[in-house]
Amino acid sequence: MGFLKHFRKKKSRSKDFQHESKHNYSQSDSYHHQYSAPRRDYTRCLPDNVLQNIFAQLCPHALDGSLSSAEESMTDDGCMLCDMRDLAHCVLACKKWYRQAQPILYQHVRIDAVHYCELEIKLSAMRKKNSFIAHNIEPQDPPRGRLILFMRTVREAQHLANLVLSLRMPYMAREACKVELARTVSVLPNLRYVDLPTGFFSDDASSFTLKQELVARCPEIRRMKYTRGAERSFAMIPRARTWMNLEVLELVKLDVEPNILLLALNSFPRLKDLKLEQLQWLEDPVFKPLPSLPQFPPIQRLTLQDIPKITARGLATYLSFPQNRDALKHLKLNNTGVRAETLHEILTRAPHLSSLSIQQDVTRPFPMEDIPPLASRSLILLHYEITSESGRYGIQPVSASYYSYLMSSLLSGSLPALVDLYVRDAHFPDTLLLAPPPRFGNTNGTSRTQGLNQSLSVYSKGLDELEWNFTSYEPFAPAGRRGSVTRPVSFHGAQLSPAWGGEARKSVLVGNGFGGFLAVPADEERPKSSSGWRNSTAKKDLWR
Repeated sequence: MGFLKHFRKKKSRSKDFQHESKHNYSQSDSYHHQYSAPRRDYTRCLPDNVLQNIFAQLCPHALDGSLSSAEESMTDDGCMLCDMRDLAHCVLACKKWYRQAQPILYQHVRIDAVHYCELEIKLSAMRKKNSFIAHNIEPQDPPRGRLILFMRTVREAQHLANLVLSLRMPYMAREACKVELARTVSVLPNLRYVDLPTGFFSDDASSFTLKQELVARCPEIRRMKYTRGAERSFAMIPRARTWMNLEVLELVKLDVEPNILLLALNSFPRLKDLKLEQLQWLEDPVFKPLPSLPQFPPIQRLTLQDIPKITARGLATYLSFPQNRDALKHLKLNNTGVRAETLHEILTRAPHLSSLSIQQDVTRPFPMEDIPPLASRSLILLHYEITSESGRYGIQPVSASYYSYLMSSLLSGSLPALVDLYVRDAHFPDTLLLAPPPRFGNTNGTSRTQGLNQSLSVYSKGLDELEWNFTSYEPFAPAGRRGSVTRPVSFHGAQLSPAWGGEARKSVLVGNGFGGFLAVPADEERPKSSSGWRNSTAKKDLWR
């Protein structure tokens, strides 16, 4: 009897507990309904394009339609993995968001190795902890895992695969995951750009399957590269008619005949950007028209690097044709046969050229003969990077005469549209500041202006410096004073593109009201770079 009594008592306690729990649940449920009542969704009133713009701002790199690699398209701030995660959460919010956010999520896919925020510290600690607990498990490879998940998604949903236009991933991932990458691109018919392993461009056997899949399944590729070892596949381009919409092409160390080069280049009717590097056999006759071969095609951006047999005469021949002259807007000449004293021949024949870059190591002074100045009404950006060995004590280097020629070209007013100037002479900005003010006169009823009378941003760097020093030059007013009337100031921290190595020191040159400048005395020498500024807060660089 005692046992049954104890059992009934326990059963009654269980009923009381269930009743109390049910009462608590009902109270929490009423609390939930009271304070979490559904509210009006204002996003339903937004037009589709406005909602798309909001999602694009949430994940900026999802609209990166450029043909740049993962390393070239890095952003300076924010975490790209977190941005993509937030956009993925928006896709799951509701049907309206799903329809607008999903195309943005899969348009330009980026696989990064790490989070560029504090979250990576926590994730790294978790991976180490899991590896310590399970000794037999291989170390985790996050980029490979993310690539496999993406591969499964696009292979199971073809409508998502059709949305993908670009696929970017870190260097180690594309080198180690060639099989997964081949299976991924095989279902991406609209792919325009993908980061590829190095062996792909030289027809390496390890990338054979990947190249077959890309050629057969991805006809919309817009950027490609051929290096030494890929001569056979490059020679087959005119017959295979592969990647007809190609826009950017790089040829490095290829050993092919000039006629094969011309036939292959003319197989790409939409080619805009061409880079030729270390083609020792390439000479000026490639630009001359021949009856049996097509001409060198019109290019908007032409880069010639380490090609010593291409001279200004050959480029002048190329620019003698109207279709080439009208197309060329960007020209880069690095260690070619084009000398600095012959640049004027190219500028006079390229009326639409907006950027010009020349990098050259000289061993002899600038010629003493009468050479016309650099003249262009369209040139906005000029990289004039002439270097030479340092002169002996008290003797100027050979490159100084080349910068004197550049200075005379600027003071002649023959580059009126120039906005940005890069030089490899640390003293060039000071020399430009000391130049005399422009002279305004009247000769035979016509006004004349001599001297630099335009705003100019000068980026200078010495041979032993790593950072570009930025100087903003303000022109003189007609009365002989500089246009700015503010107090002399100095500031630093200009953020340049990643290609130029980060920050640059800034100095603003402001007139003192009398057509000159004044250097404020300092205890130490003026810092050469932004690192010198940070090391001593007592240093001040105030120019008047």
